[in-house]
Amino acid sequence: MPNPALARSTPFAAGALLGFVLLSGLRNTVLRFLQIQGAAHPIGGENPISFCNVFLISQLMLGAALLVREPARVGGELVRIETPVRIRLALDAFLGCFLAPLSFYLTLDRLSVITQTLLFSLALPASGLLALAWLREPLPPRFWLSLGLIVTGLLLSRVVPMGSPMGSDQMIGVVWALVSVAATAVRQSLRQRIAGLDLSRGLTSGVGNIGGALVFALLALKVYGPQHFFYAQIWWVFWVIAVYGVTVSLGTEVLRQVCARFYSVAQVALVGSSSLVITIGSAALFLGEPLSAPVLGGSALILAGALLRFLPRGAGPPTPPPQGTARPLS
Repeated sequence: MPNPALARSTPFAAGALLGFVLLSGLRNTVLRFLQIQGAAHPIGGENPISFCNVFLISQLMLGAALLVREPARVGGELVRIETPVRIRLALDAFLGCFLAPLSFYLTLDRLSVITQTLLFSLALPASGLLALAWLREPLPPRFWLSLGLIVTGLLLSRVVPMGSPMGSDQMIGVVWALVSVAATAVRQSLRQRIAGLDLSRGLTSGVGNIGGALVFALLALKVYGPQHFFYAQIWWVFWVIAVYGVTVSLGTEVLRQVCARFYSVAQVALVGSSSLVITIGSAALFLGEPLSAPVLGGSALILAGALLRFLPRGAGPPTPPPQGTARPLS
């Protein structure tokens, strides 16, 4: 159980929360940087960066880290769970460890980091509407106001040009972004149903990440050949393995677990919402993406819409958001 009193008095806990927000916010920027570097520095005539090798390494590391914490419990759960639960876990793994990261990567390959990040804010209202239709869960307080702010922010920021034709690449990027939003929304409802089963993180996330890594490995073998797994150039090893795999992917999960020891889910999600600011700022600073007044204004409205879910109901406590709504695991 989190201990808020301890968290407030522990610099280590505050540092872990700050690190979690920072790494979460840098994820899109680092992945887009890898895509740009791969296109600019081909190895053997081919781009050394693809969703296959990037997600193979990051998901293998993350899955292994989750499994080694409680292997005996995971093994027992695999034997004990019934077929309907297996189907839910398999669908959850497909959505969260394959379709969501694949569409996330292909979106970034065609749209800017800022555009992708703002479009993904639609995952919040999409998750709420799907939970209402599928799970018969009531909409969060101020849902329609939140939706209005998010949609207004998207229109104001002009991430999708209104009144002018989009190029084919941009149109494909928007489609992949919507696929990512849909996959995240469906997965969120699935995880709500799985959450009541008291299963380990090793089973609900670790096994799925290992399975996703194996699928990406098979795709890499089929499409690119075995040489696509590892390249000897120092920049590739450093950025793909050390930075994206270890620091960003595994580091985010480790800090998430540390934060869970000191803070509630609602507290972590509230502070984690500010990762949008980190993502947009880092994309402008490190990738040179334009940061116009409409983008700043639209981003502020979207952030306000996301934060509305944490306001208390009257005099009551804040309503905790569902777990895992911020980003797809990968």
